[in-house]
Formats: sequence, C-alpha cells, structure tokens
Amino acid sequence: MSSPKFTILLPTSIDRGLLLPYSIGSVLKQSIQDFEILIVGDGVNDFTRSVIQDLQSKDSRIQFFDFPKHPRRGEENRHQVLQQAKGKYVAYITDRDYWLPHHLETLELYLQTYDFASTLNYDVKDDYMIFGRKNLDAWDAPSWLFSCEGHTLEIYRKLPYGWRTTPKDRYTDRYMWEQFLTFPECKAYCGLEPTVLWFKRGDHPGLSSAERKELLDKWINIMEDKALFQLKKDNALHEMMSGFNFLNRNHTMLIKGRTPKNALKIAFSRLKNLLSPR
Repeated sequence: MSSPKFTILLPTSIDRGLLLPYSIGSVLKQSIQDFEILIVGDGVNDFTRSVIQDLQSKDSRIQFFDFPKHPRRGEENRHQVLQQAKGKYVAYITDRDYWLPHHLETLELYLQTYDFASTLNYDVKDDYMIFGRKNLDAWDAPSWLFSCEGHTLEIYRKLPYGWRTTPKDRYTDRYMWEQFLTFPECKAYCGLEPTVLWFKRGDHPGLSSAERKELLDKWINIMEDKALFQLKKDNALHEMMSGFNFLNRNHTMLIKGRTPKNALKIAFSRLKNLLSPR
C-alpha cells in the first residue's frame, strides 16, 4: 500500500465526542481524499471513545491513540504519534473546528514550495463570520491558528524537539509553531485563502460541547444553502474591505492627501528639525 499524501493529526479530550462527527466529517469531505487521520486522545471519556470507535468502523483511514490525561495538552503524545505518520504532509484540526472542502487542496499548493504554511480562517459568530483576527495580523507569516497550519513531515523530523510540553504561560500551538519559524532550514508561508471555520468561544474552557454542537448544527445548515453561505463569505470580505477603505480614504483626507505612513514620517521630520540645535 502506498503512503498517503496527508497525515491529519486531531487531538481530542474528555467529552468532545459530540463534536468529532463534525470535525472529522469536514475532513472526509475534502477534495483531496488521500490521507490518514490520527486521533490523539488526551484522557477521553467512555462516550467520546465510543464515538471514535464508531467513526473507525466506517472508515479504515482513522486511527485512534488512547492516552491518559496529560498535565497540559498531551504534546509529547502528539510527537509519539507523528513517529508513525506516513503522509508526505501533516495537517492539523481541532475537534471543534470545521474545514471547508478545499482546505487540504489549498494547503498542498503552499507545501509544494514551502516547508511550513497556513491558510486563513473565518471567525464564526452566531449568525455571521469575519476574517480571523489572528490571521489578519499575520499577512507575511503563518498564523497561529491550529486548524490552519500544515508542514512537511520531512521538516518536522529535522526539528530539535517537535511537540513538547508547553510552559504554563504560553499557547500550545504557538509554542510549537515558533520552532518551525526559528529553524534555519524552514521556509514558511501564510496564504490568503480562508479554508477553516473557527468556532472558539471565550477562553478555556469556553462553551460546553453541547453548546458547540448546537452552533455547528446551525452552520452546517447555512453551508448547505450555497447562496446563503456565499453571502456570509461576501459580508466577511465587505467588512474587512470597509475597514481598509476607511483607513486609506477617510484618514488620508484628514492628513491632506498623504497616506498615514507618509504623514507620520513628515511629522517626525518636522519635529526633528524643530528640536535640532541651531
């Protein structure tokens, strides 16, 4: 049997069984079907374990690694599981997020040239969505969102550590991604194509699994209405562009036709002249 194109790593814990049919369901709907799914359990309960077993019975590409609860997020367990990965590329998804069907296809385009890459996400609210704030701060570098990231298996195996326990004051995924970004051999890229629906709600633990399931059900119905979902995507783009236009039109008018960046340079230059000794 030939090796799959993608290894997909999905960490889950405790009571997230209600959400797994959605996150894994979004993987199974990808335009690229050449993958293996490695579920890394971090102290899952009996219900979640039974959901995973049911999903496995329907698709032989799904493997489950059942670890006891880790003091943090089971980072070393992720590293251990990746030692068994067979894919050329590695992609990640949390149990609460949802990939649009072209996610792996888009990620593959980036990873054909780069070692580590990310797509963008939509930040999903109750009945609308916006371009992800974290990603909009990272146009020239990969984002920090777990479900957007991917890398080659080759570059992972060259890293000094790989997944390891995260210090208490750090985000788990950011701590890991920084390893790629600071590794001299790693070429990184942040694409501009939104491919992930991000359903985070508040700081840990946020919404309950039942509340997240209700929100996912709502958005599954929205996505099934292609015209409605297109309007949601258009509105997200309109909102982002309106902010851009405000900064580059309204503010420019207030600064006598100059862009804010150029106006600031001129202001500093004039201040320097005023303060210079004569």
